Amino acid sequence: MPRPLSKKARNKAIEASQMLIAECGIEGFTMDGVAKLSGVAKTTLYRHWNSASELLVHALDCQVERIPTPDTGSLPGDLFELFSTMRAIINQPGTRQLFLEMASASARDPELESVKEAMVGERMRPIREIVRRAVERGEIPETDLEVAAVTVEGPFVARMFMSSEPLREDEVRAYIDFIARGLGVSSPIHQPG
Repeated sequence: MPRPLSKKARNKAIEASQMLIAECGIEGFTMDGVAKLSGVAKTTLYRHWNSASELLVHALDCQVERIPTPDTGSLPGDLFELFSTMRAIINQPGTRQLFLEMASASARDPELESVKEAMVGERMRPIREIVRRAVERGEIPETDLEVAAVTVEGPFVARMFMSSEPLREDEVRAYIDFIARGLGVSSPIHQPG
């Protein structure tokens, strides 16, 4: 039975794994690379993770961030605040490449598929909540929350696939204005004064 990995070594291995993912992507992820970056022996890594794939999944799973749900009192305002927060994540170097690689690799690996689903679920959770509150306020008509969430997320995913340029604030505002009108809100986001 392997000795438990110390918390310090475990954190170093996970941190190094996340750095390697950011630098080399999913396809370039190796136990050799993690061992070199972390200073944790490769044999020790293999005693605690059966494969590079298992460590990769663990490291990605640790990156699933809970995104706060804004509450400005309006659908356009909430979506703008949410996607302004997400914009900072989307614009980080390597995020687009990781997103594209994750989409491809998860089609071949059930473990990666489950991590991708968790990441997508966490992105969609605040959108569903924002739309649900807008329905409750009478701001938009009753709607299917899943369809609405996909409709809201769609332009941002498409933008990520179609352009390697950073997502700009004015683009977020334009997408949200368009989406809000499509969901039934007549007034666009108020421009900052």
